[in-house]
Amino acid sequence: MSDTSLSSSTAEKLVNRMSTGASISDPVSSTSTPKDDKVLKMATFSLQKYLKEHDFANEFLERGGLESLCEIIKKASGNTLAYALNSFTSLMEHNTGWDSLSEDFVVEIAHIVVNETLVTIGRPATAILIKIVTTNPYPVDPTTATTTPTPAATTTTPAEDNTSNTKMTFGYPALQKAIEHEPKLLSTLIQRLQSQDYALCLNSLDLQTAMLRTVTEEHQNELPETLEQLNTKKYIVRLMNNHPSDELKSHLLEYQTALIRNVNQRRKTPVSLHNVKDMKMLNDIWEAAQVDGIQVPGARKWKKLGFSSESPQREFTRTGKFGLQRMHTFVMENKDLFAKMILEQIHRPENKRCLFARTSCESTELLFSQWDIATGYKAADLEPILMYFDRVQATTIRLFFRLFQDMKATNADFSKVSALVRSQLRAVFRSDEVKDISEFERVMDGTPYQVIRDRRLKELEWADDLLGREAIRNLRSRLNKQSYDFIKKQRIGCLLQGAWFPISQRANSVTASNTTMATNELLGAVGTGTVGGGGMTNTGGTVGGHSSVKRWRYYKLSPSKKALQFGDFSDRIAPIIKDYDKLPNKIDLSGVVEIRTIRKPSNVGSMSLFPMPPTSPSTLPTNTTTAATAATSTANTTTTNNTMANYDTSSGASLAFALYNDSHTPLAEFICATSEQASEWKDGFSMLMDKGITSKETAEYLHSLTEIGVKVKLLQIAGDRVEVPHGSLEVPPIPYGSGARFYYDV
Repeated sequence: MSDTSLSSSTAEKLVNRMSTGASISDPVSSTSTPKDDKVLKMATFSLQKYLKEHDFANEFLERGGLESLCEIIKKASGNTLAYALNSFTSLMEHNTGWDSLSEDFVVEIAHIVVNETLVTIGRPATAILIKIVTTNPYPVDPTTATTTPTPAATTTTPAEDNTSNTKMTFGYPALQKAIEHEPKLLSTLIQRLQSQDYALCLNSLDLQTAMLRTVTEEHQNELPETLEQLNTKKYIVRLMNNHPSDELKSHLLEYQTALIRNVNQRRKTPVSLHNVKDMKMLNDIWEAAQVDGIQVPGARKWKKLGFSSESPQREFTRTGKFGLQRMHTFVMENKDLFAKMILEQIHRPENKRCLFARTSCESTELLFSQWDIATGYKAADLEPILMYFDRVQATTIRLFFRLFQDMKATNADFSKVSALVRSQLRAVFRSDEVKDISEFERVMDGTPYQVIRDRRLKELEWADDLLGREAIRNLRSRLNKQSYDFIKKQRIGCLLQGAWFPISQRANSVTASNTTMATNELLGAVGTGTVGGGGMTNTGGTVGGHSSVKRWRYYKLSPSKKALQFGDFSDRIAPIIKDYDKLPNKIDLSGVVEIRTIRKPSNVGSMSLFPMPPTSPSTLPTNTTTAATAATSTANTTTTNNTMANYDTSSGASLAFALYNDSHTPLAEFICATSEQASEWKDGFSMLMDKGITSKETAEYLHSLTEIGVKVKLLQIAGDRVEVPHGSLEVPPIPYGSGARFYYDV
């Protein structure tokens, strides 16, 4: 009996048992018997294993198994429910057939997460919600084969996602509706961060991370604020400080990255006086100031609170809605201090006021700069203090006011005070003694003005102060983009030139019988072949009229940059193959969805059989050594007994990578000779597909190019004695009588 017949038979039997069990286990029914419950339990137990097989899963779905499984999940309890949930997670691994889930089912899973206390139930139920929230709810456009751009869209899409799927049962909207029915879902997930069960803790953390990543614009402010109110940071910081394992640390870094990227989204969301929530926060701030009855010359309302004009939304141009939220939080948590600050400043001469609104926004922007939030944040280290952003900002505002008073500053000195605050922030965050938020607050509040001033005077202006000014930050940002484009062009140039790679034993066994060529010494007509979706085809004869083991493969990006051409050879016939006709096989790069490092290359055992291939020659000065090495190594192209000693076998796992399709099937494997070649080719593919930089070497190279460019520009500025301003340009008031249409083009 074939495997397909066995799957069909087994699936039919299990579906029949489950269907019977689903009706038997109905609490309304009075015909339930222990024997029937046992049958149902055994059926769901077996499903956990069987549903991991693709053929069985297809048969199971065709025979209506999904409906029976959903019914069991709704009605079962105990171990039967745990088995059913695990079976459903196994089914979801195939990304097919379960795209017809109803909103009620998602709500039911949320209900199970909240109300079931058994970890064997909580783990799979939470995993199901993770899969649902990270799945793209929008249909694929058949004309473009792309999904509708949306903050909720992710790379996970059910394979049978049809255009009729418009009920939003996937993505964040589906989970948001479940939260509305089960308001305790978030608090339950947060409480389980301290669970003794490691997997349950990890799933709860991952679900919160997924929600932050996929939250829609409608709820991108509400979700993080709710997490803040539920004191999520307390449990996150506890996990960070409790010597997390490498796996847990990786998941915590993902949460930290998702949280800060959500902050950046809110930073880019403008404040509007027509937005009800924005106006409510502004009115709360106004009422807390208690200055309605105080007359201030030249100020009607908002200027009393330190805004630059009577249009408060303009103050949040650089900090967005996040800046308003942080200001509102400070005011609500420090009402007495805030009212005192405003009252003191109002009674000072106008040119000696430390403007609260301006100070709050400046503090927020200083913290953006400190943590690189506005430039594509990606967590590299756990930063517990970052979780206490509100307390860090409150401390920064207090320091700003204290320094402004101690140095007897005027409005014209605002940028100088900001520079002192920046210096103090930088020094405190660099200190090894500051480990937690309490110590941070103690040091910030306790450092005298003279100490901060003296440190500031000792700092190298060009190496520290100048590089921190906004004009230089803008310069660095521009040079970083130019350097990135330059490296991208160079890396893709390596792909267009092509290179030799040894064929792994696995790849050789797959392609030896399928990939041949109809020429002798690569002259004459050449067969053609394609690779796509994990398969290869080729037509033609054998090389040189005889069959031989192919040891080398030459990869070369097509001129259109849409396909990767290659050919297999017994020996490296030339350092560089310029003729595309000699490379008959093609891989359609549109089918590549992932570039993954191969930890254990499949040809490690046979590496010593191959001579070293030449590295991709580079046009960059830093890679001249690599090019020279490649030129030297090509002199031995016919020496088959040369060893692979030049391959770094001690770190070979990091020098091998592969291109994978959406079925997780490798389309091409690359076993690189050096880390330079690995970074050139891996990042070449990654940058070609707009996935950014993946290797440490390329990232360091990008950083070096940018910093060199900045220093060259600064040398020009220094030679011309040009003064680089602090902060942004001050926009003067509109001249009286100029009319409403007058504006400055900054």
